[in-house]
Amino acid sequence: KQWYQRRVRGLSGVLFLLGALHTTAALQAKCTLRLHNSKQNVGQVLFSSEGKTSQKIKINVEGPADIFTEGYRTLNIHKGKIKKQDCNTAGPHFEPTNSKLREVIQSLRFGERGEANLRHTITIDPNAPVGVSGLIEGVMHCPNEHVALWSDGREDLITDLPKALKMKQNLDRKGGKTFMIVEREVDCYVPVWDVNEWSLQTARFEVAGKGGIVGRSVVVQRGEDGDDPVACCTLKLGVGEE
Repeated sequence: KQWYQRRVRGLSGVLFLLGALHTTAALQAKCTLRLHNSKQNVGQVLFSSEGKTSQKIKINVEGPADIFTEGYRTLNIHKGKIKKQDCNTAGPHFEPTNSKLREVIQSLRFGERGEANLRHTITIDPNAPVGVSGLIEGVMHCPNEHVALWSDGREDLITDLPKALKMKQNLDRKGGKTFMIVEREVDCYVPVWDVNEWSLQTARFEVAGKGGIVGRSVVVQRGEDGDDPVACCTLKLGVGEE
């Protein structure tokens, strides 16, 4: 029985099995989030609407952990456009749309590495009961791993520690090439995810038109009162597949 697995640096493989996807064109309002008073890209915001029956909201942020510290941040739709990446130029909240959206996006939840991932799917039916179901990221336990470090620089992941110890004793006794056994912590951090399925009787937003969110701005604030912006962007019109 082999006691190690050869470690090949820089190579990894992931197999995704994809089912058949039904796609239809959706009207979109989207923008790239950038830090306040900075050109640094930290994420994407997407609002999409498929007729009068379905809407989706997707927000993905990956920014500096010292700015997007672990916890909750407020997100609002503002009336104006962002000028020179100064989030304070966004103007007042865009009502009543902002209040309607706050009913389903009370806040963005950030993880310890400066990430936030939110996805809301909204089914609109005036005759259906209002409800929501959601999922968050799972918890993963990762035991420490043992690695064989050879004198010539090779590195192997040990899969059978007792057998590896016996092999090392034999090599040490013979005085040939041998290895050190090192125990390492495994990074099995799981980014935060918030996925919700909503059943609502009315839409939360309009994409285009006089009451639309295109041309408005999205602002992420550090506090609940919205006076400390950390990132923002101006929503632009698009058409995509959902």
